[in-house]
Amino acid sequence: MELSSFSEEESREKTTDEIRSVAAAAKDSLLPSKSKHLYEETYNAYRKWCCNKKIKSTCEDSILAYFNSDLSRYKSSSLWSKYSKLRSTINLREGIDIMSFFFLKRKGEGYKPKKSLILTREHIDEFLIKVDTKEHLFNKVILIFGVAGACRRQELVTLSTTCVQDCGTHFLVKLEDTKTKAERSFIITPGKFENVHTLELVRRYSALRPTRTTHNRFFVNYIKEKCTVQPVGIHKIGSVPSLVAKFLHLENFSSYTGQCFRRSAATLLANAGANMEVIKRHGGWRSSTVAEGYIEDCENTKINIAQKILRETAPAELSPCSSISTEYLEKYATDEGKNQKPKGKAFYIGLAFVELGSQKKEIGNTSVKNIIRVPGVTGNIDK
Repeated sequence: MELSSFSEEESREKTTDEIRSVAAAAKDSLLPSKSKHLYEETYNAYRKWCCNKKIKSTCEDSILAYFNSDLSRYKSSSLWSKYSKLRSTINLREGIDIMSFFFLKRKGEGYKPKKSLILTREHIDEFLIKVDTKEHLFNKVILIFGVAGACRRQELVTLSTTCVQDCGTHFLVKLEDTKTKAERSFIITPGKFENVHTLELVRRYSALRPTRTTHNRFFVNYIKEKCTVQPVGIHKIGSVPSLVAKFLHLENFSSYTGQCFRRSAATLLANAGANMEVIKRHGGWRSSTVAEGYIEDCENTKINIAQKILRETAPAELSPCSSISTEYLEKYATDEGKNQKPKGKAFYIGLAFVELGSQKKEIGNTSVKNIIRVPGVTGNIDK
């Protein structure tokens, strides 16, 4: 009996050890594979600080003390990064959630993060048109791919030849290895440049690829009008915006970092009138707040807003209000309709009259109560 009970206890211990090892492996897999070592380093540094301070268990006071003393030299953005890593590792290793933490919000008040400068449409056009293609073919192709697809550096590094399809009138590019693990795709069109054809630039670069290349990475090293078998690294791709800015003699050219591609693409889309959903879908952003951080508040955008507010834009260029029915637009947009005086009270907005009754009047499918005061109204017409 004693031998049987001993063997049962031993088997239970082995089973428990196996379960613990499987659970530990499962917990390790929950951390990001690419930056797992950074999570481990951050957690080990915290545990070392706790040992020096003779702190046995993690609590809110220990976290606050750690951030307020040992990590006080870091900026707000770095503190949030440290907190995110600690939150994940402490939750996995110790089963403690430190989510309710408000110290960093107060710490980040007034902090203005440094962001990469952007390349405007004029900058991109000038570089593609004026720069010698023989010398800067690689830089031109990287610029086309980066801005057209709002690409990260790593996405361009891992881009394979099978993900770039020449469809004749355009190129279809698929990004399989993305940060968010969600595939994206974008189109490269010929563009409207004098003596520059973006598709021909891509084809020219692709044709220089050596036949003896053993890997399938699309971007390979380009030197002296020839491509080698060596794949291009992340730092060389990230230095292209700085090289473009330096050639164009832009100030602070070193501030044009690898994030310049995504910020430039988001800003160009926003200035072209794209809504936030289109920008998020194109760049692969899940949060509107994050996507808005990539959009540069440029001077041209402010000028357009000021023109709309101060009514400097011609009335014919303004889009009609969605609450105005097509019947009224067609009626008063004609020369005959302009000379007609609408019944009741009305506002004149651009080329459209909005007729209102004394209390309530049906306009298309929209009910309007009383009189609506619209900014930028050019007239108030009575009976």
